[in-house]
Amino acid sequence: MSNEKLNLQEISSTMMQLFVQDVFNKNNITEEKKNKLSDDQKAQLRKVVEDLQAQVDEFVKGSKQKQEEPVEEDAPKNTTLRDMIKKKKEDK
Repeated sequence: MSNEKLNLQEISSTMMQLFVQDVFNKNNITEEKKNKLSDDQKAQLRKVVEDLQAQVDEFVKGSKQKQEEPVEEDAPKNTTLRDMIKKKKEDK
């Protein structure tokens, strides 16, 4: 299981890097401009990344729980006319 978790974290990390790189490209931010970010801006970026990571972890945890839970389906019970009449008499 820990191997699966590491794999998911690796995928998540890669996706975040792609996302950040895409945002930088769309806003024409070059390497020189990246170095000019203020400490507040860097802290905000870190917070966004941490929040997204937490959401991804929560989603993965929820999807694993859904997979582990056994699916119980109530099969429709076939009732005979006799059973239906008995039940009707009992309800009176």
